[in-house]
Amino acid sequence: MVKVAVATTDGTTIDEHFGQASRFILYAVEEDGSYRELEAREIKHPPQDHARAHSADTTVEQLRDVDAVLASQIGPAAAANLAGRGIKSFALKGSVARALASYGKRHRLLDLEIPGVTGCAPRGASCGCREGGCR
Repeated sequence: MVKVAVATTDGTTIDEHFGQASRFILYAVEEDGSYRELEAREIKHPPQDHARAHSADTTVEQLRDVDAVLASQIGPAAAANLAGRGIKSFALKGSVARALASYGKRHRLLDLEIPGVTGCAPRGASCGCREGGCR
């Protein structure tokens, strides 16, 4: 089982930008593609007088217990921050149900380490780069 956070306004469609989402619905997703809703988590953003860049960092912190995030858009800094915590991030739009079922059935493939591949992905990719390459 993996815990997946979905940025959605209606619970049906992935339609929120990661850093702007005011809530995420968290799901438990099984390897057979089945899933169940765990909770709707409200995201507390910093006051408007703080720099906008802090918004995505605040969201990452509040989702630190998930394994993956699905949002309509995820900026490169937020994706890198998530990856640095071991959280996979996917920018996609469409049906929540279809995305969760697909992730459940395919997450093992997405989590595989590829032998012989070292170093970091191109700038802006979410590989969790640190000194010494991807981890």
